[in-house]
Amino acid sequence: MISVIIINYKQKNFTDKCIRSLYENIRSYPFEVIVINNSPEDDLKYLESEFENLKIIHNTNKGFSQANNTGVRHSKGEYLLFLNADTEIKSDFSTEFIEKFRDLKFGAAGLKLYNTDGTFQLSFWKENTFFNEIENKKDEKEFRNRNKEYINKKETEFNSITKVEWVTGAALIMRKDIFIGIGGFDENFFLFYEDADLCKRLTDKGLPVYFYPDCRIIHYKGENVNKEFKSNSYFYSKKSQLFYYRKHNNFLNNFLLRVYLFSKFLMLYLFTFKKINLDIVKLTIGISKND
Repeated sequence: MISVIIINYKQKNFTDKCIRSLYENIRSYPFEVIVINNSPEDDLKYLESEFENLKIIHNTNKGFSQANNTGVRHSKGEYLLFLNADTEIKSDFSTEFIEKFRDLKFGAAGLKLYNTDGTFQLSFWKENTFFNEIENKKDEKEFRNRNKEYINKKETEFNSITKVEWVTGAALIMRKDIFIGIGGFDENFFLFYEDADLCKRLTDKGLPVYFYPDCRIIHYKGENVNKEFKSNSYFYSKKSQLFYYRKHNNFLNNFLLRVYLFSKFLMLYLFTFKKINLDIVKLTIGISKND
């Protein structure tokens, strides 16, 4: 069985759509759905009566990592599929995936994602070091600008099962025993970089990460962001980035990142006087906005 874990945080419509797409398309392999509801104002209980093998777990919002770990504790499946609420399944990849990966030594696999316009969405990157992140951001820029030639070249290059350094947690599948053995998601990551951290710990243990292209999943990336999240997303991202670097990178990488972020967000603050930019400046010198 595959245990599909979905986190709902003020995304009721997306969550509903995602779940319906699962039951409409995944028919060849047994699965259960566990929804961790991090926003009590969203009533999702009706889904339990409408769909078999689905349960809603009400949860205090303590971040993406904690919610996913909670979902795993309620799961019964041999495999775990971590799926963002803002995704929509368009093909049944379940049996084919299990057949191809059953005897393969692997830590995690990222599933192929598409934008709403049908273009290939970037969902795998190089390991997060200072200079690798420069390359990662170049890739992201080409994809964001819908550079057709660049995207087609990348999609062709990754048209078969391929080892990569890390994959997004938007659609990530792995064995439950491996997840538990690695300690699950690090709950120090409230949001962002928790997937990169998981993949890094897996590869450090000799468990490779793969990109799996034989599926079709729409990811409404950026279209599900509520105002509250949008105003704090930069802060969450940079806080997690700094923690990831402390955990996995050497002194030089940490120093370069802090100098870069300090300079960038200090200039932004001086031009805009937005508090979020000042909060990030403080982060780079070890002062949290909650301190």
